[in-house]
Amino acid sequence: MKKIRFIIPILVAGILIFAFSQCKKNHDCTMHIECYYSDNGIDTGAVCPKVHIVVGKPEYADYARADGYTNSNGVFEHVFPYPALLDVVASKADTTYDEEGNISDVKYYTGAAQVQVNDGETTSKTILMVRTY
Repeated sequence: MKKIRFIIPILVAGILIFAFSQCKKNHDCTMHIECYYSDNGIDTGAVCPKVHIVVGKPEYADYARADGYTNSNGVFEHVFPYPALLDVVASKADTTYDEEGNISDVKYYTGAAQVQVNDGETTSKTILMVRTY
């Protein structure tokens, strides 16, 4: 009987230590998008800054959508709370002005991809920006 009185507190203490010492898993899912100009949709060209990035669709949950612009290095990053397979659409309009400040030419570029973001990982994707018109 004395052994049981001695063993029970040790078992309870061991179970409590095990239960409260578990590692906290990082659930952040980071998406890293890089945009480059492309003449043919196969080869990369120069970095494409200030691209409008839309992640997700209107029917997606709020936590599975994002909207923003690439920085001067053509990079867009966003952190999602849950893993998901996400649609990404990139678009840009390059406007050229003449000496008088009037618009002389507008070139439109678009690109798209699907990105799978996973728990605790950074997922990188390159989007090629092809001139559409």
